[in-house]
Amino acid sequence: MTPTLVQVDSPPNNWKALYLFNLYRFTVPTVFVASVLAGISPSYLGPFDERLFLITGCLYSAFAFISFFAIKQNWLPFKVQVLGQFLLDILAIILLMHASGGVSSGLGMLLVVVIAGGSLLTEGKTAFFFAAIASLSVLLHASLADLHHWFSDTNYTHAGLLGISFFATAFLAHTLAQRIKATEALAEQRGAHLEYLAQLNAQIVQHIQSGIIVIDIVGRIRFFNEAALRFLGLNEQAMDRTLSSLAPKLAEQLTNWQKSRRSVSPLFRPEAGEVDLIATFTELNQRGTTNVLILLEDATLTAQRAQRLKLASLGRLTASIAHEIRNPLGAISHAGQLLAESTHISQEEHRLTQIIAQHSQRVNTIIENVLQLSRRSSANTQCFDLHAWLQTYLDGFIILQYLSNTDIHLQSDYHTLMVCFDPDQLEQVIYNLCENGLRYSQGTPLLELKISVSEDSNRPYLDIQDQGQGMTEKVKAQIFEPFFTTESKGTGLGLYLAKEICDANQASLQLSSNSNLGCCFRIYFSSEL
Repeated sequence: MTPTLVQVDSPPNNWKALYLFNLYRFTVPTVFVASVLAGISPSYLGPFDERLFLITGCLYSAFAFISFFAIKQNWLPFKVQVLGQFLLDILAIILLMHASGGVSSGLGMLLVVVIAGGSLLTEGKTAFFFAAIASLSVLLHASLADLHHWFSDTNYTHAGLLGISFFATAFLAHTLAQRIKATEALAEQRGAHLEYLAQLNAQIVQHIQSGIIVIDIVGRIRFFNEAALRFLGLNEQAMDRTLSSLAPKLAEQLTNWQKSRRSVSPLFRPEAGEVDLIATFTELNQRGTTNVLILLEDATLTAQRAQRLKLASLGRLTASIAHEIRNPLGAISHAGQLLAESTHISQEEHRLTQIIAQHSQRVNTIIENVLQLSRRSSANTQCFDLHAWLQTYLDGFIILQYLSNTDIHLQSDYHTLMVCFDPDQLEQVIYNLCENGLRYSQGTPLLELKISVSEDSNRPYLDIQDQGQGMTEKVKAQIFEPFFTTESKGTGLGLYLAKEICDANQASLQLSSNSNLGCCFRIYFSSEL
């Protein structure tokens, strides 16, 4: 019969179990030998042949001691060590039993422990192989004792019962071992599945566009994702710090929620953030502790989505209306020109024809801007040096606007700064912002442009600062709305188109400062395609 043992590359837990069982193997014979030598042993230990008992016990202890190093250093494969050690256990216990008076000494029960340990450490038929060897050894010893009259009586019944107990132990231990292994396999499978789900959830949470923050009952940050860091302008050292020390405005919104229980906060902008945010609060109750889950949404994106939905239908409607207006407008403009060329009109009537031409041109400009809303082409994004491009553009802009070189000042913290944008569309954005600034600026220089990189988000930006008197809060709240203007001759589409163009190029346009010293518009660029 060839026993089937565990595979050679046995798991670390099997080696640990073998090591612990070897500790038992070393302790039993050592205690036996020590008690006999000290004269305090029970009467059934070694009365038949004390010398054989002591020699066998010492050799058994020495072998167990050496086995510690063999197991630790993996001198032999696992299956070889298990087979060799358990066969030697059977031999040593049979000799100890013989030296103590045979089966009647009761030492044969030690073989039950050996078989149970061997059954748990092996698989297949090996457990029954150990039981068979032990049973045959006990029966052979009983037969030899009866044949040579070593003892006064020979108990075959006791030997047979021991054999039965060996097989029963092997069967039960083998069944238990199979169930333990099946449970371990299932636990390992479920553990791997849970680990996969945990990694998947972590990846989803880290790469989701919404910012996620979890704080405990005392307001300390327990978890955050990359989006939350970006929105709040924080760094990775935020863990275990209080929310009030890092983001006071968000902490204020949390306090208001705890009082009113309104789950969605109004718009707010963090001190170090670059966009307006909307916070949603939810309680998390787990094992008697209460945490708060905070979801941060970019209000700019939400507003853009709503604006696009509104303007999608509005664009089609206005494009149709603009097209229909153009035909009668052309007729009015042509009629005005013909009337102006007539020799029969007075000077006052000639002035009226100029008004007709002037306002016809204005209406045509409005129509062109409206049509531009509905047919704006996609961005042809390119990466280029912003400083060199802007210097070239301003040289032409100064000539176009009849300005001097001292009217516009360009400051840059970097001689070379790469950004990604559609150059033609960027020219349209810069023109709108500079033209608006020149309209209100009164100091010297009229415009100040600054190129730098944000310390919070590490994104390149361009500031366009005028020397005007600023704007009211009412005007500030509507400057990026389409068709909103404070000029009688304006269309109200310049800043709106500039912001839409920036969004299409993965950039952002915002009013960074507004005071009686002037306004500053900032464009945050993308540095990657």
